[in-house]
Amino acid sequence: MKADSHPHGPERTRDPTMLTLLTIAGGVALILFGVRYLRKGLDRLFGTRLAPWMQKLAGDRIRAFFTGLGVAVMAPSSTTISFLAVQTVQTGQLSARRMLAVMLGADIGLTVTVQLIALHVEQYAPIFMLFGVATFQLSKSQRGRGIGQVLSALGLVFLGVLTIKQAASGIDPAGDLVRLIDLASGYPFLLAAIAALMAMALQSSTATIALVIGLLASGQLELPLSVAVAWVAGANVGIVLTTLIIGWSRVESRRLALGNLILKTATAVLVLAFLTPVTNLVAKTPGSLTNQVAHAHTGFNLALALAGLPLVMTISRLVERLVPEPAEEDLAFGPRYINIRGPVDSAALALGQSRREILHMSEITRYMLRDLWHALRHSDDQKVREVSERDDQVDLLDEQVKLYLTRVVGLENDPQDAAEQMRQLRYLAELETIGDIIDKNLCELVTKKINLQVRFSNQGWEELDDFYVMVMENMNIAETAFATRDRHLAQQLMQHKQRLDGLLRQLRDRHFARLNAGLIESHESSAIHLDLLTHLQRINSSVSHVAFAILQEPAETASAPEG
Repeated sequence: MKADSHPHGPERTRDPTMLTLLTIAGGVALILFGVRYLRKGLDRLFGTRLAPWMQKLAGDRIRAFFTGLGVAVMAPSSTTISFLAVQTVQTGQLSARRMLAVMLGADIGLTVTVQLIALHVEQYAPIFMLFGVATFQLSKSQRGRGIGQVLSALGLVFLGVLTIKQAASGIDPAGDLVRLIDLASGYPFLLAAIAALMAMALQSSTATIALVIGLLASGQLELPLSVAVAWVAGANVGIVLTTLIIGWSRVESRRLALGNLILKTATAVLVLAFLTPVTNLVAKTPGSLTNQVAHAHTGFNLALALAGLPLVMTISRLVERLVPEPAEEDLAFGPRYINIRGPVDSAALALGQSRREILHMSEITRYMLRDLWHALRHSDDQKVREVSERDDQVDLLDEQVKLYLTRVVGLENDPQDAAEQMRQLRYLAELETIGDIIDKNLCELVTKKINLQVRFSNQGWEELDDFYVMVMENMNIAETAFATRDRHLAQQLMQHKQRLDGLLRQLRDRHFARLNAGLIESHESSAIHLDLLTHLQRINSSVSHVAFAILQEPAETASAPEG
């Protein structure tokens, strides 16, 4: 039967617009997944080493700028850089002023991926995938698997661009989509706002700009260069909003994001206000239209750096006024280095933050024992109550870090990340136990000693004090061993534990000898003396468990600091 003799009239031609838009959206999804997969590969490749590198190299404003440029070239992921910037500022490794200079350099380095996309290498996407998957599957080392994952991620990004390019080739040049683009070209500020929202939603300026490059690469759309320039300006503003969201909970990281946002917004407004001359300038750059879009992205960030680097101090002072330090009474105790409600996207960065928070908790428990011993020495009942109250801080941090680490578990971690999580959880549990021993046992003993006005014999007190000093030394060694995973420190800690176990038996025997000699102070203080030794020995056993965990790890993974 002929089409025009169909009982329901002539057969309609299917409108390809919806299918085309869905295919383009699928291409964007491929790019977005590739960028996310790239972040995972960078985690494997660099782990937590990027932040210490930045801290070491960013000595002044100029060095900080080039440090950011180098780090972003090695790790071309805007979200990774955002997490890294927030973590570095929140942990106090770099000030917001210095980190702002780092971010200006990083913004330029991040344009590398867009430049690669504009080189029309999308037809080589399967080759990137082939070598990436082969390297990942055949490598046994984390670094080798990270390289494979990065290559695969780039293959996915290029495949997404190819998908957009092929889908856009079917767009009707006289269709609704083209008319919509023509209409949008008359409203550059609105177009930039849409690009900013898209970059913020996707958490990727690369995916946002790659969409335009893919549409242009099809050759089907005569997209005005001015539209692409406005889109690039908006995408650059949108991605910095991610940093603001991530770092909102801390004053320093909020200042960093706000300073970067002020600089980028000002640059974008100038670009949009002088869109015609800027577009003419971009049009004179070499290469095809897609290359010129990439040049616009790089040029935007070069202009940002040239204008912003001399103004770093001025912008920093401005945001310090806009975001003042909270009053002392407004500062509630809580985690310093983790944001329990913020996004957790990078396992390596997340584990670096949680490790610092656990070290913060370890410091609190050490100071609890130190201050309690001061209270014991000087019969300070007020100090005992303060120490007891600090156990609530330990309990709070224990709860918050556990919740945070539970969220990290769901990030498709590799075995090394999973092992690091378990190592942190174990040490966390030991610290919580130590806090309870100090609060529920030692504080009670010191209070009892003060209330009963018990006095130790001179020899008995010297023995107790010496034992306490050795336990404190082991707490310090355990804390350092946890931070560095140093096997030599772990072995030293095990030797100290065995020495203290033997010393405990000797000290008990000496105390019993003084009792037999009829020393009055020893009789009065006997129960408290022996219980103090017992609970100090329990603390020593808890911190020594760190050594067991390190010595059970393979030597190549537990011999040097991670940063």
